[in-house]
Formats: sequence, C-alpha cells, structure tokens
Amino acid sequence: MDTPETWAESGARVHFVKVEGLEPGDALSPGEAARYSTFRMEKRRREWLAGRLAAKTLLAGAGGAPRAGFEIDSDSLGRPCCGAALLSISHSNGWALAALKPGSSFLGADLEKIEDRHPAWYADYFHPSELKTPDPSEGTRLWAIKEALLKALGLGLMADPLDIETAGGIKFSGKALERYKEMGSPPFTVETRAYPAGFWTALAADRN
Repeated sequence: MDTPETWAESGARVHFVKVEGLEPGDALSPGEAARYSTFRMEKRRREWLAGRLAAKTLLAGAGGAPRAGFEIDSDSLGRPCCGAALLSISHSNGWALAALKPGSSFLGADLEKIEDRHPAWYADYFHPSELKTPDPSEGTRLWAIKEALLKALGLGLMADPLDIETAGGIKFSGKALERYKEMGSPPFTVETRAYPAGFWTALAADRN
C-alpha cells in the first residue's frame, strides 16, 4: 500500500512500507536520530527506521506536516505513542507497518510472514480448539491475532500466548485477562488481512 488505508471495521489507519533502501532524511527528531545511530545491527536499524517512517506518515496526514516534528515515544505500558496518540508498529521479513486510530486506548497490529514451523510451535502456543492440525497459513494468522492483542494490552510476550484463545471469539485468561480488566474491559474488534502477499496482518482496536 503506497498510501495509508483505513480499515473499515475498526476505523484505524494502517500504512505499510518496504524496509529495504529507506533513509531517514529529515524525518527523525534529534532524539530519534541519536537513537537511530546507536543500533549496531543493520537489520535492526533498518526495521526500526521503517516502522518510524510508517508511523510518521500516518501522523503527518494529508497535510504533509514535517515528520521530524512528531517524536515517537512509549506510553506507561510500553506501547508506541506520540503525545496522546497511541500507535502500533510491527515488522517482518522486509516489511514494516504502523497503525493509528485517533482517540484509541486499545490498539495493536502485527505483521507475520507465512512459513512452515516446527510442530512444537503449534503445541506451545495454540489451544487444541484453535488448530486441530498444524497449518502454516492459519497458524500464522492466529499468531498475528495473538500478537496484536498482546500489543494492545501492553504485554507483548510478558504474557503467555495461551492466555488468548481465538476459537469461537476472543477469550482472555491469566495475565491477559488481568490487564484487560485493568483497562476497563473495552469492547474491541479484530481484523485480519492476507497482505502483503505471503503475509498475514492482524489489527486489534477498541470500538469508539
């Protein structure tokens, strides 16, 4: 997607960028430029930059405000934000995305490449009700949903992915349920798309 797109069910805007060949130009604030220079691994540096550029495209909007004026920080739960605007950023195998929904307090997006995985991966991260047999595409889609929700909860992999069950509607348990209740149990939507080609993207956002 060359330009940001609004996902109809949640109303969130999502922007994808390819990681390869990006340069920061004048898009980073002084603090972000300093952080960018500290990455030792080229892959990590490129992915971090791609996610920031995707997010800043969303923040700048159609008016084309200077992107360096938007500094991306973290909120109290460790989620990306710019001031009061909550963001979500993800990257995988040469692609990055950012998601933004004005006024949202529950937002998470995840991008995952479809690939074969060891049978133990399915046993470790999915309930039998979610996947009866290992399936690379469906397993990747469900994993992206779990990751998006854990990001929205501000937990990441501090919670067990089994704390989220996707069969027959989303069900939380353990740390995921505790955090969800702490956040006021906001109603939310989850959308998935088979995009880019060979990937699944999941987006979780509150209904407001």
